[in-house]
Amino acid sequence: MKNGATIDYFVLGAYFLILVGIGFYFARKMKGGHDFFSGGNKIPWWVSGISLYMASFSAWTFTGAAGFVYFSGWFGVLYFATWSIAFLIGSQLTAAKWRRSRVISPVEYTSTRYNKTTQQVIGYVILLNMLFSLGVGLAAVSKVISAAMGIDIGLVILISGLAILFYTFLGGLWAVAIADVIQFVILIAISIIILPLSLNLIGGIGELFARSEPLSLTHIYKGERFDIFYLIAVTFINIINGAFTGQRYYSVKNEKDAKRVGIMCGLLFLSVPILFGIPPMVARIIWPDLSLVPFFQGQIVPNESVFIGIVLQVLPNGLIGIFMAAMFSATLSSLDSAYNMTASIVAKDLYANIFKPDATDKQIMLTGRIATFGIGLFTVGTAYIYATSQMGFFYWGITFVSLFFLPMTMPLVFGLLFKNLPRWSGLSTILLGLLVSATTRFLLGYSFGMQIISIVLVCPLLLLSSDYLRKMYLSHKLKTFIISISSAILMGVIFYFTSNRAFAALDFTLLFAISMLFGAGVYNFSHLYAKETTEDLRIVEEFFKKLNTPVDVIREVYSKGIKEVSSFPVVGKLIILIGFLVSILAFFDMTHNEVIITVVLSILLIIIGISMVYFGGRSERIYVERMQKELDKLKETESNL
Repeated sequence: MKNGATIDYFVLGAYFLILVGIGFYFARKMKGGHDFFSGGNKIPWWVSGISLYMASFSAWTFTGAAGFVYFSGWFGVLYFATWSIAFLIGSQLTAAKWRRSRVISPVEYTSTRYNKTTQQVIGYVILLNMLFSLGVGLAAVSKVISAAMGIDIGLVILISGLAILFYTFLGGLWAVAIADVIQFVILIAISIIILPLSLNLIGGIGELFARSEPLSLTHIYKGERFDIFYLIAVTFINIINGAFTGQRYYSVKNEKDAKRVGIMCGLLFLSVPILFGIPPMVARIIWPDLSLVPFFQGQIVPNESVFIGIVLQVLPNGLIGIFMAAMFSATLSSLDSAYNMTASIVAKDLYANIFKPDATDKQIMLTGRIATFGIGLFTVGTAYIYATSQMGFFYWGITFVSLFFLPMTMPLVFGLLFKNLPRWSGLSTILLGLLVSATTRFLLGYSFGMQIISIVLVCPLLLLSSDYLRKMYLSHKLKTFIISISSAILMGVIFYFTSNRAFAALDFTLLFAISMLFGAGVYNFSHLYAKETTEDLRIVEEFFKKLNTPVDVIREVYSKGIKEVSSFPVVGKLIILIGFLVSILAFFDMTHNEVIITVVLSILLIIIGISMVYFGGRSERIYVERMQKELDKLKETESNL
């Protein structure tokens, strides 16, 4: 098994420089918050779709998730397979509505659909979640680079974190999206090469099926139970994730393109179980006991390095550097997107809404850049903590998802779909949902799957019953009180008999107090629901009227000018450059087979780049010319009025 060599350092360094160049290129085009956070609604749907795909997984896929596949076998591959159809379903529920909401922050619309208090609480919860969860991805990619190159992981975290921060800080969503496309091409190209080479280690796909253990639907990993309930829970999470990731939907021109974004991302997820699930399965066969393999000895969580172990086994030096860039790319794509989205919440929903309601577009962009800087530095700190933890990245990743994600996002999704939800229902679901989530996790000891399923049941019930509780409170306050207390008692009983822990007197008292707090919350929020005014109903009615109004691309996107931020040619030329840089690696010390692998990758990248420059540039020119004609017609019509 090889280690990283000088040429791998060179490749990784050159990749860093390309990313910084992208940031500088698009920094010149950022005129305000609208450009910085939503790309001026001019990001092509295919760019946004690829960017969404890349933002949805990181080096965690190659460390934490790969370690889980190594441990659980076909169960882990099945876990990967749930992503695609779930994401497709979720995206088609809300993609068009996100675009028609005409926002530049995924939380911005909640100030009118719900109220400003809800907007601020969601903003703070998302900010808190991101601050503590983003470090998982950075720590994961740093572990990969550290293991392959033999560099101290703390130094890798610092350099990697600053590189991501720098180009996101400069170029906003355009830099994020374009970098994501380049990273996607590198990632897929190198993964397509790794797949057959890894299978060759065991004699082909037939041997994989013959030598792998049969599918088992129950596993205990890091002290946690993973079973069919976990797969169901992951499916629900990805449905909500597909419906929630609004930034990539509202950054495109119209609702048709927004739906295309979701379809493209969902279809791309079909590649995940094949490209990223099979290599860890191969590692499971060739290294049944990692403690006997020198590379894994002394590592804190050895099974989380099996993917990099396969890479070091099958790739030549030079292409190992390309793989490092691909892993780095995957994490960049999740981190840069999260930095930009979280900064948009800080700038638009917290700063502009609370502290400076009259903030200009440029002031919002400046605040967003400052927020990006702070978030990036905090992520570097938390990444170091996670990298030195015994629990591993898979544990930390699903911990934050199970605790925060559903209570935070379900009100955002349901608020786009249901008109009759009272304006306080969003806040009630967030607070009571977080209460249930924390209780099932820390007091009752639920498995991740059961914890998530409990939230999937509780949060929609809270949202969909809110209008019924509003009407009941107006006519029968006592009945509402009885139902609230009854729900609290029922929840306490269910939690007591489904707990995985033996209850002491203090635990029982705490569970009783939490149950009563839940019931009191239901009753008190019913009181707030009942305070809905005619003005509240009018605001919600106006919001849904906007959601039902198609986007007028000419008036809303191109009225200030038809000039496009070119995407195909820029991406294509950078990919051609990378392809030529890869070809140079063939002149270094390689075997005949390694030269062939390197040349194949180089040719593949160059062909993709040339195709994007020629065909993509041509399609962009045709589209711009058509939009220009439409804009000229609009101006002529308006001048004649």
